[in-house]
Amino acid sequence: MATTSMQFGQSAINVVLNEGQLPAKLSTDASGNTVLVGADGFPVHLGRKIVSKIPSPSIGKTLALSDVTIVSGAPTVTLETGPNGLPAIKIVTAVGTAGQVSFPGLVDASYFGDAYVSMHGSRTQGNLDYVSWYWSQNDSSYAKGGVTQIQYGQTAPQNSYIEQGGANTYWFAKPKQSNFGTPTYPGKIGQCKLRVEPLAGTSATVYIYAVGIAAPRKSRVCVTWDDGYDSMFKLGYESFASRGIKQTLSVIASAQDTTSTYSKLRQLRAFVDSGNACVAHGPYPASGAGNLFTAYPGSTDPVADAIADMKLNRQFLADNHLLVDRAANCYVWPQGTFQQSVNDTTLLDAAIAAGFTLGRGVSPIATSTIYTGGVQFDAASKYNRLALPIIGHSWAGTTAAEATNITNITTAISNMATYGGDAFLMLHRVQPSSTADGSMSSIGIRVSDLETIAAAIKTQIDAGTMESVTMPELVCGNEDWAGY
Repeated sequence: MATTSMQFGQSAINVVLNEGQLPAKLSTDASGNTVLVGADGFPVHLGRKIVSKIPSPSIGKTLALSDVTIVSGAPTVTLETGPNGLPAIKIVTAVGTAGQVSFPGLVDASYFGDAYVSMHGSRTQGNLDYVSWYWSQNDSSYAKGGVTQIQYGQTAPQNSYIEQGGANTYWFAKPKQSNFGTPTYPGKIGQCKLRVEPLAGTSATVYIYAVGIAAPRKSRVCVTWDDGYDSMFKLGYESFASRGIKQTLSVIASAQDTTSTYSKLRQLRAFVDSGNACVAHGPYPASGAGNLFTAYPGSTDPVADAIADMKLNRQFLADNHLLVDRAANCYVWPQGTFQQSVNDTTLLDAAIAAGFTLGRGVSPIATSTIYTGGVQFDAASKYNRLALPIIGHSWAGTTAAEATNITNITTAISNMATYGGDAFLMLHRVQPSSTADGSMSSIGIRVSDLETIAAAIKTQIDAGTMESVTMPELVCGNEDWAGY
């Protein structure tokens, strides 16, 4: 961390700047107020701490064929430019035969249990059935160690967290591992390898960009309220605030201070001043606009219109002094929509160019077999980081179905704590506990159910297995992982 002294009128204060940020500077806003402006050109909220969980990139950026050794299956291994334009180790398996490669550079490294592989490859991107990570403790015989298997992708996804044209991060978490022998932690790696299994009768092709290891970390949950409904402040805010759980509000700028349905600027300011955060949402036409594409029917340049909308919402927050440090990099996709077709990354690329590097989508983890323990946000690739998944919530339709829904969410919270993964909790409107089923909004939640979720999060926080964060606190600028 770096500290610099700055003068406000007659008083001097010390400003703590995050590592990797350019120095902040004083500026004057449109109202003549003196503000501290960060490297991104938006006001800095003093003292906000960003904590990263990026794994150590043992292999990456400067790659060589010597970084891998073929173990079995006779795969073809070459050093090439991957689909994302970055150096990659390309592995092509023989037809119907698994290929295994080891990583000699990790031998003798201290291993705490978690491994990461940034790789282009899945069922829909390269005929990959699954990959397995093996590690052996103190020897090369694989008599004592563990194996973890991951399978991504069943159908071509659209508006999904994974498989958006760049890399997928395969997170081999320690709790998912099947042990052989009795490994101890930390242990010294005697050998480690990746098994690439093709779909039956095919040849799998993958591109490895980076391999890293890390100690299991504390889980992180980011509570996000979408749209800015007044019911959030009247009925929902205290469920989390009373437990010390941070909250993030994704704001539809044009809806604020309009009707009794939506919040007021004074509420947003109090919300941020209490240690929470506001980020951009949309679309800017507030009533019935849907997502960034349906908001502009007949557009001759839908991506340009979408980016202009995103910037309008962000500028509203800046103009009203509602952006904390790095909130300018955050966006919550309306209806989770950022693609008009499968594998179209045009809007994602334009969003990155506009300074948006962290986005929340609507891929669910509560009932997923892929995201059992959440995902590791800091190790996600650049496109994955713009479509991060959620735990929930949407109204399930009946009280009985909602009970199952809430159980799935609290189970996901518990699993996140076990695995050390991250996720967003998505919320919208809050309704009284006595609300009848037929009067529930499709995006509503009863106060009693909200209390159950908040209590589940607080339990994990008190146990030391989870922390609550705002969305800006998840912004990470380390290109060792985020750049893929």
